[in-house]
Amino acid sequence: MKTKIQQELEKQGRTIYYLHKKVKGNRTNLYEAVKGYARATGPMREKIADFLGLPVDDLFDENGVARKI
Repeated sequence: MKTKIQQELEKQGRTIYYLHKKVKGNRTNLYEAVKGYARATGPMREKIADFLGLPVDDLFDENGVARKI
């Protein structure tokens, strides 16, 4: 099952690797957060949301886990 973040990346024709290059930080943590396997930190959520141009609440639930579609 995909996450909202993965769906938005596909719409924009971008990859998780490209997102990692722009957002910086630990690559493994970013991949796990984007795929919904782990919680994203507050700053990481903000950076991902800014990169995609969407509100944080649309991408992550109240626990910081990426929303599934």
